[in-house]
Amino acid sequence: MKVTLDDIKIIIDNLARKINAPQNLLPTYGQSIDGAHPHIEVDKNGQLYYVIVERGEELKRDFAADTNDLLYRVFSGVTFSMAVDFELNNRIDTEDCRRKMFSKQQELLATLDKYWGIRIEKEHQWILRTHPFDDLASIRANYSKQLTDTGTESWTAWNEACKKYPLPKSS
Repeated sequence: MKVTLDDIKIIIDNLARKINAPQNLLPTYGQSIDGAHPHIEVDKNGQLYYVIVERGEELKRDFAADTNDLLYRVFSGVTFSMAVDFELNNRIDTEDCRRKMFSKQQELLATLDKYWGIRIEKEHQWILRTHPFDDLASIRANYSKQLTDTGTESWTAWNEACKKYPLPKSS
């Protein structure tokens, strides 16, 4: 049985209520409103697509293997935005902002589907292998700015800040 846009909208709306997702983060259905806002398409064969258009140009067209995969794609984006807002409202200057963001996104996705929580955790781990947490980033940046504000050339200031507050090592 082919799934329709109306079917998908009902499922998305029900899942969104479970995590109190703001309506403005949810996709549109069948057509784009542009502005990099995602929309869902179902072609005549029942194939599902997660699409993002900005300034009239299609930036992304993800083929979804099935309804579950499409829903994961939708809520991966929704929960990322929610996690960013959460981190901004609960920021700790001496902590890499991704710590809170990743944790919150995983919590939200796991609330909807435990396997989505596992899937996003694996994606976060992959990111962290090449871009590890850097809890000293804002301290290093502030120190570098202090040095440049007192006349130190920016490249020298950055090098000094990195000596005092070392960059993390990739694994």
